[in-house]
Amino acid sequence: MPALVLIAAPAGAQPRLRAETLSAYEKKGYALDRRLETAAWPDLFEEALTPSLFAPRRIFEVDDGRSLGVLPDTYKKYVERGDADVIFLIHSDKPLQKELGDVFETAFSVSYEAAPYWPNQRVGWLQRLARASGCSLDAAAAALLAEWIEDEEELRSEVDKLAKAAPNKRITVQQVNSLSMDEGGKGVLNLLDAVAKADVAAAVKSLAVLREEGELIPALAAVHKRVRGAMFAARLGDAGAGAVHLTNFQTKMARAMAQTYGPELLSLWLGELIRLSWSERSGEGEGWEGLEKLLLAVMSRAAG
Repeated sequence: MPALVLIAAPAGAQPRLRAETLSAYEKKGYALDRRLETAAWPDLFEEALTPSLFAPRRIFEVDDGRSLGVLPDTYKKYVERGDADVIFLIHSDKPLQKELGDVFETAFSVSYEAAPYWPNQRVGWLQRLARASGCSLDAAAAALLAEWIEDEEELRSEVDKLAKAAPNKRITVQQVNSLSMDEGGKGVLNLLDAVAKADVAAAVKSLAVLREEGELIPALAAVHKRVRGAMFAARLGDAGAGAVHLTNFQTKMARAMAQTYGPELLSLWLGELIRLSWSERSGEGEGWEGLEKLLLAVMSRAAG
């Protein structure tokens, strides 16, 4: 008789959860018998109820769990709880409660914890990931990762990599800078520092590096994020920084930029960044030249 194992998570998290789940069951003596993109319940149960001479503990995997449809009542009595001889490993983006009915409570749901949306909440989440890997992650290092990397699975991968490389089981800002930042990433951070200080010469130097090593859309997104935080801080003070859940470091930078540029210029700047980003994504932008002209114009006004 089969047991159901459910992985309900976004597409980006599915490969990691799949690998972890299969590894856990392989250690229990299971073997992957078949992996199907789509399937039907009758075919799955026919396979499950047919004895195998070679693999007594088998896994049948279905990538698109919604393709199975509603589980017919005639098959519900065959579903077991726990480690049955046959496992149906079923993937979906959302839990299949409607499709499985009361059998959903019998199934084993693989745990998935989504990363928090807000940067300041991601700092603690990243520190918990590091502790689970057996090391500590400095708050400043976590804030740097949260600012630079948005993708949840990439963040998990970076923490895992840093945990394996960290001496004394401690991850610092210096290690994040040396191990997680390529030249393009360092160029973006240097550009953000120059923008915060309205340092035109440093901004031009950083842009020259980025033209060779970086990508425009991520650089635009990073500047937009920094300017957006500063605009909220300029308009609403610390309440504005809190409203968009900035990290301590981001709040400090937002306050400095709010004083340097002021609310009106920051609002205009934010609007132009949105326009630039839209133009680039639609294929009608000016490339790096467009970003450079905007930054120099805004910083020159602030300096003047």
